[in-house]
Amino acid sequence: MKASILFSTALSLLCAAPALADPVKVGVILPQTGVGAVLAKQMQAAIELAVAHEGGKLGGQQVEFFWSDSQGKADVAKQLADEMVKSKRVDFLVGPVFSSEMMAVHGGLARTDAFVISPISGPAPIAGKSCSANFFNVSSQNDQQAEALGAYLEKLGVKRVYVMTVNNQAGKDMVSGFKRNFKGDLVGEVYTRFGQVDFAAELSALRTAAPEATFIFYPGDMGVQYVKQYAQAGLAKSTPLYTVWTVDQATLPAVGDDAIGVRSGNVWSVDLPNAANARFVSDFKQKNGVLPNDYAAHAYDSILLVSSAVKAVGGDMSRKDDIRKALQKADFASNRGKFAFNTNHFPIEDYYVREVVKGEDGTLVTKTVEKVMTDAKDAYYQECPLK
Repeated sequence: MKASILFSTALSLLCAAPALADPVKVGVILPQTGVGAVLAKQMQAAIELAVAHEGGKLGGQQVEFFWSDSQGKADVAKQLADEMVKSKRVDFLVGPVFSSEMMAVHGGLARTDAFVISPISGPAPIAGKSCSANFFNVSSQNDQQAEALGAYLEKLGVKRVYVMTVNNQAGKDMVSGFKRNFKGDLVGEVYTRFGQVDFAAELSALRTAAPEATFIFYPGDMGVQYVKQYAQAGLAKSTPLYTVWTVDQATLPAVGDDAIGVRSGNVWSVDLPNAANARFVSDFKQKNGVLPNDYAAHAYDSILLVSSAVKAVGGDMSRKDDIRKALQKADFASNRGKFAFNTNHFPIEDYYVREVVKGEDGTLVTKTVEKVMTDAKDAYYQECPLK
């Protein structure tokens, strides 16, 4: 009789025990080869650090990652995104990095129930009329860093600027943002091929134009080569160089002292004074031997955002509406300090100007110069139907 009771009790307990939840599936698309390889390396390291800081899980749940290489190509990114969603059935897709890639994948992904977490790219159309409920940008809308520099140069009283950028969606967004706040003359507006690393002809034309300052957007290896060639041409001594997404902690070792004095606009830097950033920077350097860059900082925040949403639903990935609300709430400690999403799922945040300086130990770092915009909203959010 007692044995029967014990068996019955054990069976009841077994039936009442919750089934082990499936791991949270996260797909990551990075340009692991090509001009963006240096960026992808930092981003992967930051993602791994974020998971480690979360105890090897996301939101207390087991996690399975699927890594892929977009090569920085839009068609490859689209193929990989389709595979992630349809074959891997990921819950979250982190990436891709370049705006040309994001423009290629966004429409198809918007018709699925996967959540797209963009660590970097924030094309203007996706912030406005083509915004989607399951898309969240963790860095900023493309125009905004350039808006910050435009405002800064306007404040300095600069009147003549030469603009050079990649000829793609992001490049066009950057120029639009710069023009929004800079009211002087653009004495040159040049768009170059994505992947170009020889700028001799363009720099010759720039010298002839004799601007007071130069503004550029060249991520990854493109930026490394541009800044070095700019200095070698003697232009750095006569014409200050201002950049977005070009000079950072990942590219500085390759550029070297040619980058000293270059100023950039962004929402984050290694020296932002908050506890989350101090931990992130310290642990990243200890683990990887180098300081993190902007791309790494936003990749790190992207994973903490995902973790906060998973935690909010107790790992139940079927609760799509609740996951969306949790992502919108953004209940995590950002390395930027304060962090909040606007109605179009792009951040409302502060923008800074930074300058490359050499630290006491000889390390080149981006040092914050001043804040130029506070609680800034992008220019397109009112066009987004999400409310």
